[in-house]
Amino acid sequence: MLKNTCFIILATVIYVITAKAEIAWENPAVLCPEEILPRGLDCLDLSGVADPQVEFPSTLSKEEISDWTNNKTADLRLCRNMEVLNREKINPGTFSENNLKAAWMVVNGAIFVKEKLDAIIAASVKYGIPPQILIGALKQESGLSTIGVAPDGGNYSCGMAQMNIQEWCESINQLPKEKRDERGWPVISCDEATLPTDAVKPFYEMALKRNTGIKQSYQMLASDYDGITAVDVGMEENLFLATYSFLHHCQDFSLSIDFKARILKNLFDHFVPKSLREAELYSASSSFGTFPRHCERAYPVAAYPLHTGWLLAVAMYNAGPVQAKLIGHYYHVVNNEFPLINPLGLIEALYWGGKWKAETDSIIFYDQNGKEFTQRWYKSCVVQKHVARVIQHVTIFSENIARSLDLEGCKNVVPENRQISSGVKD
Repeated sequence: MLKNTCFIILATVIYVITAKAEIAWENPAVLCPEEILPRGLDCLDLSGVADPQVEFPSTLSKEEISDWTNNKTADLRLCRNMEVLNREKINPGTFSENNLKAAWMVVNGAIFVKEKLDAIIAASVKYGIPPQILIGALKQESGLSTIGVAPDGGNYSCGMAQMNIQEWCESINQLPKEKRDERGWPVISCDEATLPTDAVKPFYEMALKRNTGIKQSYQMLASDYDGITAVDVGMEENLFLATYSFLHHCQDFSLSIDFKARILKNLFDHFVPKSLREAELYSASSSFGTFPRHCERAYPVAAYPLHTGWLLAVAMYNAGPVQAKLIGHYYHVVNNEFPLINPLGLIEALYWGGKWKAETDSIIFYDQNGKEFTQRWYKSCVVQKHVARVIQHVTIFSENIARSLDLEGCKNVVPENRQISSGVKD
């Protein structure tokens, strides 16, 4: 067992070191924004293949298969999932509900592609976030679909950015009064006592009951909440107005994209260490004045496409600002002098940072003043996987920039090598 454990540790370390040495982060193998989304190509005829998610028509040459696989990846994925939905429509019960939901998200995500891309680029310019990171984060949340409300453990997230009502509140409160009034948004505080995340619950349950199985809950639209009154849900007026407004606008991707970028910007400015914010920037004096890949639009920001600080902001969005303290603990940071790590170093710290404690199944770590913090092991595992997937969503198909360090998936049983790890960088 010890031999196997040592092998896993060694394999992980070798992977990280090798990847770090090979990747030029100013010019990583990432796609242009427009290449990540489908281009609207005519689909292959997949009606004759046994498995539309894997197989190609027998009439295609090796060159054509390679072209679809490497150069038309987004459109190929769309075509495969359209075929899944078409087969299910013809023969209900062919696919599992999870497969159907995944297919629906891909197909829905391809609707209004140009408008979504325009909104992403606008948010990138406005907030300084690399478009690849914003697209990757949105794809990880929803596949760029305008997904309806999901209970999500009481969070009741909604839309492309999968925001709950409190996150929505923080952003919509920053809009000019006339914009808020247009959407029926009242003057209201965003705290839990005033605007609890489960305020959506009675609306959701009522809409689901009225829906009577016509569509799945993730497919429900704003119109499914029409006609619900404050009396129906037993709610005082201001809370009712806010919740009603949220449910009628949370699937507006132009707002959702901007709000997501705004939240990431706030995390980036206030919680990401200064050294990470100011690293990985293009400058006129460097060999790269900007991202050199030739895309349809000029690269809109100064930060590298996979900027570590912005990826840390994504991690914070999902697991809280304390992730900066976890990274500081892992790298022995003193006087707030963080080392210049790269995205792989970030994934490494999120996974390995902190000493696991069996009694609580949590990891323990300390800030620079010696204050103790704890975090569930499962959260640490999931957040590093999330960052890796954000990168994978925008990586050129034939390349491998990053991977999750959990070799067997994030489970309740902590891997032995993680159990015995010191939780700090040697």
